[in-house]
Amino acid sequence: MRILFVCTGNTCRSPMAEKLAAKMLERLNLGDNIQVMSAGLAALPGEPASSGAFEALRRDGVDLSDHRAKQLTKRMVEEADLIFTMTASQKRHLLELYPMSAGKVFVLKEFAERGYNLEYSEKLLALLRRLNAKQERFWEANNDTVRELKEEREGLLQRLQEIEDQLAAMEGSLAREIQQEKAAIRRLEEQLMRYDITDPFGQSDEVYYRCADEIAQAVEGVCRHLESEYLGD
Repeated sequence: MRILFVCTGNTCRSPMAEKLAAKMLERLNLGDNIQVMSAGLAALPGEPASSGAFEALRRDGVDLSDHRAKQLTKRMVEEADLIFTMTASQKRHLLELYPMSAGKVFVLKEFAERGYNLEYSEKLLALLRRLNAKQERFWEANNDTVRELKEEREGLLQRLQEIEDQLAAMEGSLAREIQQEKAAIRRLEEQLMRYDITDPFGQSDEVYYRCADEIAQAVEGVCRHLESEYLGD
């Protein structure tokens, strides 16, 4: 099994989760069966772990000095059996980028508490599909008009305001078309936000310590679910 932890920059939360999970899996004698790694949705590849994350894990004898940030790729997503994000919005973003990951993406604390419960993921994915379908239909129906208007705007500066008004009207039409799905997505994310692990980047050591403790508790919950799954086989 391959587990992928994901955050934004892959310098704070996800590398802490990766290292803590690896340590706990070894303690549970699952290290040979479960591989862990981490990546970022908007990482700068090669960046080291933040000093706060390094110090937070050093308390527990966990070394982050060899960590280097990695950008999330489609291949990573495809090869992972479970993907854990730190926040609900990261989960949504990941599902938008890689819809095929549905069924294996969870907010870390969500999985720690609920295990393989796909209720939120299924609702979120259904809403994203509806939203994307409406957007695709809208642009398919209006793409030629939009392109012509943009070309005209470039060539006829005196008509700029008129064209801008037309574009704004079309975009307003789209916004009204998808407002129901967007509102439903926001409500669903608000339910998941209680599982968010807040980014400690740039804050005090104490904030990093609390973040590491929060991740450790969630990772322990994940490992309990995995231990039960493996021991039950």
